[in-house]
Amino acid sequence: MTLALQLAQRATDLDYRDFPSDARKWAREAIADTVGCALLGARTDTTAAVLAAGMDVPGPALVLGRKERLAPLEAAFVNGTSGHALDYDDTSKSLSGHPTVIIIPGLLALAEARGASGQALLDGYIVGVELATRFARGVNFYHYEKGWHPTATLGIFGAAAAASRLMGHSAEQMAHAIAMAASFASGVKANFGTPTKPLHAGIAARNGLFAALLAEQGVSAGPTAFEHPQGFLEVFNGKGNYDIDKMLTGWGDPLDLMSPGLSIKKYPCVYSVHGAIDAAIEINRTNAPEAAQIEKVVVHMHRRRMLKHVQNPASSALNAKFSLPYAVARALITGSVTLDHFEEEALHDPDVMRVMSLIEMVPHEDDSNDYGAEVTVVLRSAERLKAEVSAPLGRGPEVPLPAEMLQSKFLDCASRSISAAGAQATLDMLLDLDALPSVSNLTDEIEAATL
Repeated sequence: MTLALQLAQRATDLDYRDFPSDARKWAREAIADTVGCALLGARTDTTAAVLAAGMDVPGPALVLGRKERLAPLEAAFVNGTSGHALDYDDTSKSLSGHPTVIIIPGLLALAEARGASGQALLDGYIVGVELATRFARGVNFYHYEKGWHPTATLGIFGAAAAASRLMGHSAEQMAHAIAMAASFASGVKANFGTPTKPLHAGIAARNGLFAALLAEQGVSAGPTAFEHPQGFLEVFNGKGNYDIDKMLTGWGDPLDLMSPGLSIKKYPCVYSVHGAIDAAIEINRTNAPEAAQIEKVVVHMHRRRMLKHVQNPASSALNAKFSLPYAVARALITGSVTLDHFEEEALHDPDVMRVMSLIEMVPHEDDSNDYGAEVTVVLRSAERLKAEVSAPLGRGPEVPLPAEMLQSKFLDCASRSISAAGAQATLDMLLDLDALPSVSNLTDEIEAATL
């Protein structure tokens, strides 16, 4: 049996009735968080550019936070782009990327077009996350460190599987969809810190749905598209740099959604720096050091979190989201890191700029502490202030974002494009998604509330 068919068989064998209540809860919260991020990103220049470039084909699917309704493929592209435009959406340790922003845009558009229920959407989402993350376990972290952007290059398989699941495909049809998606996968990390990065999410969301729709029409793909000598695994990772057994074992036991789980972001910037932000905010809370008194700042984190683009000081509002020096300096000086801190004028704060230049990054190799961080501030008096976190708040089910913080984040994000009453009604629907008779009830509410 080919790898594509083995993966698809495992995905189609998953039974929604067996999904634990906690898994459904995490799924509802992740979906709500991503919808909020899309509502936040709806009015960005990048989203407007995508629409202006020709992604405005009329149809039944809503562009979240805007008045346009587009054909499902185009809606998936636009909502995927807006959901990732401000890099505030969830992440997966297994994927080394952002799964929900790839899976939900296409699934939401498809559910609208086909009159699907909230439970069907939730089911498709959980299956899509499981397939994407199981596949990712067999290629990461080499795939990520090689320079691919797994959000797009691996997330696309989850998007295709989720759409295929909602359409009720057989394992054979789903196998064709994910094998076809292997030819649609793209995204390189060299484009991080630019408006092209959120386009990776839009492209993958659209193309995952496209692959599933084509498979439904009887379009076939190479059965060995993954394991062929010129297939995905050899081309993207290379011989000896993947493990098929890791992709095929342990499905649903537990679901990846529960362990290691998804991380919902507390701060609107790259997740690699969240542990260091938490530690820096703790130093500000307990000591409030004056910028002028700071002589040196040392950040100690896993080398995997200290990628080259993360080490750069901020030079624009966009690349500030990927700058550890900026995020840590901002946290030390302000005691918070918010959306407003990634506006252009915030970058010119002289205290933040000074401290940003004093930051030294020291990597470690302890895989048991791959998201934690230690921050040490050395003052001119030689006093040393130190704080350490083992994992940032929101890092999976073990340190979940408190419910009130999750809801506050959603309402703040949604307020940028829909009314306060509409935002609350939308959140209530999302947190009770299983009970929604039709996904159109949700999108109709968002459309009516759009400013």
